[in-house]
Amino acid sequence: MEAKEFKSLVLEVTLKCVDRRPEDWFTFNDKMNTHFVKDNYQPQNIIMDKDELPIIECDLDDSYFLITTDRIISINDGIFDSVNFFNMFDFCGTNEKLNYRNTNEELPKIDTLCIKKVDGGKLIVKIDSHYPAFFTKILIYNILVYKKEGRWYLNPGKRDYE
Repeated sequence: MEAKEFKSLVLEVTLKCVDRRPEDWFTFNDKMNTHFVKDNYQPQNIIMDKDELPIIECDLDDSYFLITTDRIISINDGIFDSVNFFNMFDFCGTNEKLNYRNTNEELPKIDTLCIKKVDGGKLIVKIDSHYPAFFTKILIYNILVYKKEGRWYLNPGKRDYE
């Protein structure tokens, strides 16, 4: 399947997994830093492969991440790391902070996802909390499972918000 067709299909399937349209998503962060990107988008300081298309990015003060049709790219405190979906094992479960109240009862502004690589390494991704993080985790699983097994992780019959 061509990258453009795959991007369109994975977004169509994954958007059915959330109960709000992207324009209605909200975060506990001060502003929404997570955005879908167009096919011709070229991020700064990242060289994408010829057949790779960007899907979604989050640009925070101290970190940046981009999900493409082939890999997850993360830059934290100026350190670049990435993982191709074929070299991704699963989410770590450790180091993750997902919408849990802090000790002072505040909800977190960002969520941290930890992705375990096949070689045992870890990729840390920081993203706006709540809807962007929830959607992104499903998106990553949908791409991972489709690339490895030819099926979707989640594929509801219709959108919850229709």
